Amino acid sequence: MNAQVEISEDTLLLKGDLLFSTVLSVRAALEQAVDQAQKRCIVDFAGVGRVDSSAVSLWLCLERKTRSRQLTLSAINIPDELSSIVRLVGLEHTGLNP
Repeated sequence: MNAQVEISEDTLLLKGDLLFSTVLSVRAALEQAVDQAQKRCIVDFAGVGRVDSSAVSLWLCLERKTRSRQLTLSAINIPDELSSIVRLVGLEHTGLNP
């Protein structure tokens, strides 16, 4: 299933699978949403199915982008699978922990 983004004010709802084969299709939409954000971006993973390490890479790209714009970035409804990958690679400090 292709990944998609739904934007509602400062919340970015992700839907679909965040895999190597799908993550690029959603990255541009997320970066555009960050460009339009005023103070913060909340990434909601509630609609996400499967994930792999490319989801972590996507998060790190968003983290750099929001930091450069002095925005607050947070995540909600983080899938257990994504949290496991984050712990495995030692990136707990990135905000991707429940």
